[in-house]
Amino acid sequence: MSGDILALDVGTSVLKVGVFSPALEQLAGTQRTYAPRVNDQGWADIEPEAWWSAIRDACAELRSDLARVEVVAPSVTTPGLTAIDADGSALAPAILFFDGRSSEQAARIRGMVGEDFFLRETCNLPVSGGSSLASILWLREQRPDVWARAALFGHCNTYLVGRLTGRWAIDPSTTSITGLYNTAANDLTWNSRVLHLSGIGMDRLPQLVPSHAPVGRVTESAAAELGLPRRPVVLCGGNDAVLAALSGGVTEAGDVTIISGTCDIASVCIDHPIAAADFNVRCHAVSDRWLTFFVLNAGGEALAWFHQTLCPDLDEGTFYGDYVPGVVRRFLADPAADAREAALPGYVPYLAGSRYSLERRTASLDGLSVATTRDDILLSIIRGNFAYLGDNLRTVGQLVPLNHRASISGGAAAIPGLLAARRRWTGDFDYVLRPQSSLLGAAMLGQLYQSEVATPGDAAVRTSMEAV
Repeated sequence: MSGDILALDVGTSVLKVGVFSPALEQLAGTQRTYAPRVNDQGWADIEPEAWWSAIRDACAELRSDLARVEVVAPSVTTPGLTAIDADGSALAPAILFFDGRSSEQAARIRGMVGEDFFLRETCNLPVSGGSSLASILWLREQRPDVWARAALFGHCNTYLVGRLTGRWAIDPSTTSITGLYNTAANDLTWNSRVLHLSGIGMDRLPQLVPSHAPVGRVTESAAAELGLPRRPVVLCGGNDAVLAALSGGVTEAGDVTIISGTCDIASVCIDHPIAAADFNVRCHAVSDRWLTFFVLNAGGEALAWFHQTLCPDLDEGTFYGDYVPGVVRRFLADPAADAREAALPGYVPYLAGSRYSLERRTASLDGLSVATTRDDILLSIIRGNFAYLGDNLRTVGQLVPLNHRASISGGAAAIPGLLAARRRWTGDFDYVLRPQSSLLGAAMLGQLYQSEVATPGDAAVRTSMEAV
């Protein structure tokens, strides 16, 4: 295949779309925004139609660039747990990773299955939001109407690929931390013990295929709706952070990558599965590799909150382009920076909860006085966020040697001065900034698929191609 690749990067609040050549040259691109729904009870979800509408609008803008598209490759926020009807309709809003409604169900299934078993077989403990197992159990108990009608429980890519092709699938990188997948073995199988004890039938879960495997071709109706002049092959796609790691060349043990967007994620590539209660493990899009994942739910979102709450006098361009860089630059250049840091308020960085606690966690500031300025509070938030990731990297570094070079991507990573602040508080790595990496990672899946078509070698992909 020699056609173009349509890459879709479906983030928490931003969709990025790019058209890439087979050589991964970006030929065109655009983006759209949408707003997750968050309430005072800690719920975080979004109507799946918002994803589709954003894709449709973006494709309309890029219509003249879609003529040679032969492959569609999605990168997605995970899980975006979606209950899907037999006709492909979403039955309820998709539950996002920082949702806090299912802690009770997570605790109960931990007790039934056993935490040691979860860590040994699935490499992850169920938690609210981040583990779709807990979300499925919540739907069964609190939305029996949805449970009864659901033909399938899938993730963001399951829903979108189904909307494109009429077929349902999920890949290891997105389902690794559900508590349902055999993450340690990574053999494209669900865990039968967990399914049995949780009462979830395997027939209600999507087919497991590799991220770069084709699921089907775009249907005629979807092609017409998106303005695609032909019916390209649609790949299953993968988790956005995993694909960011792929695009950053994070494929060898000890490679480090950080994503700094709405949430912040620190990740380390490993060549054998390890597990702990205080971080996640995802399967890589590369064979025989896994990635540790440590997620701060409100990374860039904490800066957005600070802007809205304490800097309403500054427009967005001034805040991110002048104010934040200026505060950081002046602090790092201060000969008395250590003494000033010691006087900063303490910040507990759980503004959007924690993925690693069954209890609902909240953020806090302490040590405030009449002398505390908003600059001090901003520095406290930045330090708290960056140090939180640094603590995890030091923990993982005791299990596997870390490389000194760290790939970093995401909108917040490009704010001037913040890489220098990371060296102070996250770790003295050689940070390499890679913009739009999840989008490029999706395009790389398309390139990998195209190479498999030219020289088939992956049995799972070959089988999927025959089905298409």
